[in-house]
Amino acid sequence: MKVGLLALLVAYVLPSYSIVKYVAKARDDHELTQVKVEGSATVGAALAAETSAALNVPAGQGELPLTMSVSMRLPGRCRIDLTSIESTRSISAVWANGKKRTEGAELPALQVAVEELCAVLALHGGGEGESRAALERHLAAIKVDTRKTSLGRFGGTVAWVIGETAPGAPQLWVYKEHFAPARVRLTDAAGAAWDVRLLDYTSQATGDFFPRVVEVYKGEVLQLRLTTLSSDARARLDDTRF
Repeated sequence: MKVGLLALLVAYVLPSYSIVKYVAKARDDHELTQVKVEGSATVGAALAAETSAALNVPAGQGELPLTMSVSMRLPGRCRIDLTSIESTRSISAVWANGKKRTEGAELPALQVAVEELCAVLALHGGGEGESRAALERHLAAIKVDTRKTSLGRFGGTVAWVIGETAPGAPQLWVYKEHFAPARVRLTDAAGAAWDVRLLDYTSQATGDFFPRVVEVYKGEVLQLRLTTLSSDARARLDDTRF
């Protein structure tokens, strides 16, 4: 009897409604209204030549190192800037309450990054259930089947998985222990498969609000990696930049 009960407890998987509710609560509990994250960026070899040309910096043989900043006004307004100490130019992707904008070259991987980070991290509900509802709308928009939930392993730990388990199916992964977003898998309008991975919420620079590393893959190819070095919840953010 005890063995059977233990097996049932281990096998139990929360429904998507509960997973999303706990994710939203964890985000709301931070009580942040804005934050700016700064660090380094690595543009994958597949995009390096295009990005270096847009920034007017020398192109190497492989990945392109840059600096990055992520600015968030919660809820729902986010911006990522890529810059280089060798250039006065910049490349930016903006997502503001469902409207997207680019400045400089248009890099699809950067746009995917800002949209997904904004959707799963820049939550701040002014009323009961607002953050949960916002996240549910996003899951519907990227066609995640919220009727299906399961358990998976990601980054060496257990995660809740919302969505079909078939290869390429849209999914939201959530770290089981602390309900932080771990991974978003989606397919864009052109049929390209994207995988946005949010790794390590233990950085002293951001606490558990923002991951230390964000990676964006197109198919199996790394397009972009953002590495956090510092954060500021009191940064002065210009509304006109969103």
